[in-house]
Amino acid sequence: MPTSQRLPLAICILFLLITGMVRAQENVLDSDPIAARKRLVYSQLGGFVGFGLLSQGGTFTTACNCEFTGGAGAGLMAGLMFERLTRSRITWGATLGYDNRGVTSRFRETEGVVQTSPSGRTFTVPITFLNEAEINLHVLTAMPYMKYHFFDLFYGRVGASVGYVFSSGLSHTKTLETQTVTFPNGEIASVSLPGGGNGTVILQNGPVPDLNALQLGIVLGVGMELHLSKKMFLSPVVQYLVPITTISTQGASFTVRSLQFSIEARHIL
Repeated sequence: MPTSQRLPLAICILFLLITGMVRAQENVLDSDPIAARKRLVYSQLGGFVGFGLLSQGGTFTTACNCEFTGGAGAGLMAGLMFERLTRSRITWGATLGYDNRGVTSRFRETEGVVQTSPSGRTFTVPITFLNEAEINLHVLTAMPYMKYHFFDLFYGRVGASVGYVFSSGLSHTKTLETQTVTFPNGEIASVSLPGGGNGTVILQNGPVPDLNALQLGIVLGVGMELHLSKKMFLSPVVQYLVPITTISTQGASFTVRSLQFSIEARHIL
């Protein structure tokens, strides 16, 4: 047989031998009971409970055209979850739950207010007020996600958060902080507001105006997989919600970010 024909034949024979060796190795791995157990495919059903540390992004504006920034707060979350393992290190899942998102933002301002001195003269004097706004959102959430396992103990997770705000509230109060003033003529007097009261005025109290009820975001997280028994798993999870949609058009790029800590318990079906 000419040399030009022997070389392709030799390459084909070598390819078949290598393929046979690889298949033989795969068969050995498949026959390993430990490896086979890792590749079992099953479903899990469970629940989670936790809390989120919330921070405001952008600004929101109340009815008096007051702008609030830098709000923060905390909220609870809880719900149900489902997971489906694959024959790899990837697990698919979804959660359905409730998320409370509330932030409080404050700023101080000094205004010129007309006050009457003890001698009966009127002056415009600087008075300091504390403006405080509280926003509360009650959200139904759903999150399809994928997680990848590292070393059979740790995993990373990425998901798409879809939320619906079924109830909201916005409260804006203005509180007098200056207790006494000194008038230009040297007289000193206590500060009073029209109508008296305790020095706090409610400027707005109701639902969030121009609310975007549909809230979308990306969730990135890490967790641990702890085996409580053959069918029970416990997972502490830390994840971060990055919002995509704004909460209201009353403001500029108003969002609420959340650093969430939760405990998940799952049972093999």
